[in-house]
Amino acid sequence: MLFINKLLSNVGLIDSEETNYSIACISTSRPIYLVFDKNSGYPIYVVRKADDRAALQSHNIHTRLYKLVGNLVPQPIGLYEFSGKKYDIQRGVKGAPWFQLKSRIYTEEARTQLEIRIWQTLEKFQAAIHSESKNEIKNLQPHQELRKVREAYQSSREILSVKLEKLVERAVYDLSRSPTCPSIPQHGDFCLNNLIVDTNHITVIDFEDFSITNMPMYDHFTLALSLPSCSDEPDMAAATFKQASIVGAARTLGIPEDIVRWHFLHHLLLRLGPWSSGEKRAPYRAWLQKVLNRFIEDQVKFNQLANH
Repeated sequence: MLFINKLLSNVGLIDSEETNYSIACISTSRPIYLVFDKNSGYPIYVVRKADDRAALQSHNIHTRLYKLVGNLVPQPIGLYEFSGKKYDIQRGVKGAPWFQLKSRIYTEEARTQLEIRIWQTLEKFQAAIHSESKNEIKNLQPHQELRKVREAYQSSREILSVKLEKLVERAVYDLSRSPTCPSIPQHGDFCLNNLIVDTNHITVIDFEDFSITNMPMYDHFTLALSLPSCSDEPDMAAATFKQASIVGAARTLGIPEDIVRWHFLHHLLLRLGPWSSGEKRAPYRAWLQKVLNRFIEDQVKFNQLANH
């Protein structure tokens, strides 16, 4: 990984004469290089190869977001070329990812306090984005958004059962009669794995799925399903839309409480569409399909009782 040293030296970010730098590589679909110096307990730089359109778009989105939300996201340094290849460089942030942090959460109180901080981070993040976008984008039609994700779900070779088809039509009808809702670009994968948690600050990372939808509440459901308080049991996860934090956020956005369940259905169908069709997300997709199946059964029973 000497090329990372040469890259950073060429752009003036480290002293080429210094030897007290170490580099770690996180192996993902796109390798991430973490650069440490002898004095820091966290990376001073994070380097990613920007080798395709998605990576370049992610860099551009990150740069724009930094102007909007400040240190809620890492500071982008720039896009640089080295040996004919482009690299995205950003400053590292203090804190730990969830896989390192979870072993330090010993009590229920500590977990609750952490979740409160995470919800507050999401609210700040979305408030800044909404403030910038509300004059550019009109309110959206939730029933049309639901139809779109149903089509995408089917395009990923999923077959709509009779129960699901009827439920979607019921949801489309209810949403078409409810007020429009604000159009807010969503992070796309606002979950524990994309947060760096420090004692006094939480940083949001990974913008490859940014604006996957402008349907409000999408990020709220993604976060809720990733929190330690969310049960792995599909029966419990299928009731996520009833959580106080979800209902409260919906109320703030002007979404009626009896409509929140259809926003959750939108979330499930979008996640189960092309987004999760690859091998990497296969286990999550299988679990999420179980959550959808449980949700369908619960709503069928609810509608039967309501009609009696």
